[in-house]
Amino acid sequence: MRGIMRSFFILLLLLVATSGLALAAWADYFPAPEGIEPGALEAPGLVLNTLTPELKYVTVGSLSYIYVFPTEYAPVTLADQFSDNPTPVLMAKINSSSFQIPAGVLCPGKSYYWYVVSIHAPGTKSEAIKTSPKLYFVAPEKVTNS
Repeated sequence: MRGIMRSFFILLLLLVATSGLALAAWADYFPAPEGIEPGALEAPGLVLNTLTPELKYVTVGSLSYIYVFPTEYAPVTLADQFSDNPTPVLMAKINSSSFQIPAGVLCPGKSYYWYVVSIHAPGTKSEAIKTSPKLYFVAPEKVTNS
């Protein structure tokens, strides 16, 4: 009986010791969100025909946000995306597969980029934050009504 208890205790210790590793490994397998359209992976990007484009994406976490920035302030590293500068022209919590940029956010002729941040299991030990690649676009100089 003592041998069984000792084996159980060792197994329990191994389980507790490796649980943190399992949680860290889980974050590696959590997929990143994906921006679909509009935009291109390199600046300046596509020239749009509207100042109120519909951004389409795939989110993967239980909590997701969308960010839109002017291109002249494009961050160099992932850490720069979460610094105090630059300030996004739009940040919104999202819960669908598309988001319409409201009128008055984009300026005619300006370049922008956007990306999605998804958070899996927010506030828990297994929380994982993933960011989609940036997509670049240019707001049109003039918008014609057809």
